[in-house]
Amino acid sequence: MNCLNKFKTKIYIKIIIIILFVTNIFAYEVKIVTKINDEIITNVDVEKEYRYLISLNKSLQDVEKKEVLDFAKQSIIKEKIKKIELLKNYELENKNEMVDLTIERIYKSLNLNSKKDFLDYLKINDLDFNEIYKKIEIESLWNQLIFEKYYQKIIIDEEGLKKKILENPKQVESYYLYELVFDYKDKDEIKEKYKKILESIDLVGFKETVFKFSTSQSKANFGLLGWINKNALSDLIKKEVSNLSIGEITNPIIIPSGILILKLEDKRIENSDMDIQNELDEIIKFETNNQLNNYSVIHFNKVKSKLFIDEY
Repeated sequence: MNCLNKFKTKIYIKIIIIILFVTNIFAYEVKIVTKINDEIITNVDVEKEYRYLISLNKSLQDVEKKEVLDFAKQSIIKEKIKKIELLKNYELENKNEMVDLTIERIYKSLNLNSKKDFLDYLKINDLDFNEIYKKIEIESLWNQLIFEKYYQKIIIDEEGLKKKILENPKQVESYYLYELVFDYKDKDEIKEKYKKILESIDLVGFKETVFKFSTSQSKANFGLLGWINKNALSDLIKKEVSNLSIGEITNPIIIPSGILILKLEDKRIENSDMDIQNELDEIIKFETNNQLNNYSVIHFNKVKSKLFIDEY
């Protein structure tokens, strides 16, 4: 009789486990949140992107989950759009040295010593290495596409930059900057968004406001640009920033990719024994990347405008 009771108990437990399992499946309903042409994005995709973002950028763990989920959704949309464009020109899922180097930089930024440690870290966070590889490959090939398409259009005034350096060759003035970039349709929208941004800064601070409003790639790092040589800035931006006290922000600045707001976090003047040519090369590199980033945003928006995007 006892054996029969034990058998019945085991059956009941198994039934309960099955009921709980089925209940959990239906409780987490899979929903389409966005459709881009024939590509679909579900809430499951967004949750996975959320885990990816907070695992590879720990500073995002301090941000409200709802905001990071929205960022995750926009991140997947951008990735899908880039992938659609890249497939016109490239084959994906190939061995890519640039992707390998990027992965190495990522796991070192997480204070991990090897790729094996990185794989273990991903496993703990329920992330798949191959999926991450594909993500980084898309971003790497997108940068390659932009470089190939727009490099010849980059304009650098080397003589003008060299003249700026020679004005004070023994001192380097640098600014520690954060940025916020937003798009607009007309002048009225600039005023409206700028007002909302100022209100948000007063309420939650600049970094959190960047996360709410910015369209720049630097958004994932709360708009951080870091130390920038004064001579690398355009005359317009340099004029705006040089008039700031530490902690202040600029007025809205029109740039090719939208409207730019900069925050001056710190500034310094250092004596420099740097070779003038080396300093010139660094400034040219910065300005080249800056122009390529602007072309990247412009090209992305062109591609996006031609696609059917439906958000639910």
